[in-house]
Amino acid sequence: MSKRRAKHPFEDNPAIEGFLDWMDAPEGQQSIEALDLVFDALQHAGVDARPRKIVWADGTRLSIEQSAERIHAGHPGVPRDVIETHVLGWLESCAPESCSERQLEELDRLIEPWLDDYEHTSRAARKQPRTRHSRAAYTSAKFLYEFSLKELPAISGGG
Repeated sequence: MSKRRAKHPFEDNPAIEGFLDWMDAPEGQQSIEALDLVFDALQHAGVDARPRKIVWADGTRLSIEQSAERIHAGHPGVPRDVIETHVLGWLESCAPESCSERQLEELDRLIEPWLDDYEHTSRAARKQPRTRHSRAAYTSAKFLYEFSLKELPAISGGG
């Protein structure tokens, strides 16, 4: 009796296959480039959540829009709105590793309304539809992208 190999959850998964197809498409490549640009640019930045400012490594305190514009100015070939989307995603994951559980909860309590307000006003200003799951989709896409870099070569036998 032959032993069946356990199937990895990402094998033969239409959602994963669709995501990988998107990653290979120009739109996906552009989004990945923007993700890398944003996370590199904000690597040493912090957040002052009460006045809703991103504090850059040089001490400059900028809004979400200003931060997206600053990154875009150095990379005009990447659409500003794609950069902005990844700035929002960075804000969700920007907690320093040294934060206590209580500090993380306070940061989340301040950042969530900031992101909600920003997405509401931004959507109204541009009249672009966004679902209530847009941030969750961003987080999932980021996870899958990072996972694909580490795990998919091993699954396919390439690593």
